[in-house]
Amino acid sequence: MSNLGRFGDDVWDRFFDEVTPSVEIMTPTEVDSELKKRGIDVTNAVARVHRAVASAKARAQLEQARNARPGIVKKLSGLVAPPVGSLRQTVNDLIAGRLHGSLQGAYFRKLEQAADENDLRALMEDIERLEALTEDNDADSQT
Repeated sequence: MSNLGRFGDDVWDRFFDEVTPSVEIMTPTEVDSELKKRGIDVTNAVARVHRAVASAKARAQLEQARNARPGIVKKLSGLVAPPVGSLRQTVNDLIAGRLHGSLQGAYFRKLEQAADENDLRALMEDIERLEALTEDNDADSQT
């Protein structure tokens, strides 16, 4: 066996096909046991593959977010808080009419903590933006 090069790759392939079981017909459990029996640890390789897949998914999500950002910014920049007489009551009505569940409770709590007109206007803008983003996400999910 000192001269391994005297046989071509096709000969060695046929030899190993005869000596070793076919991986294509083995179950994953059988493959794992065969690797353990031969002292081959694939934990690091599997972890690298999982990291590569996660990284590829993250890059795809980032690219999708980058593509969606201009439309969201355009939609948000077009929102202007309407002029109101009683700002606190208007914000209260917005929360009661447009928000539901725990989100509604959270915004009522923010309304109670709003100290001045600037806080109320910021809260109103947040609600309007949240609604615009929700409508945008609903439209995207329907297409």
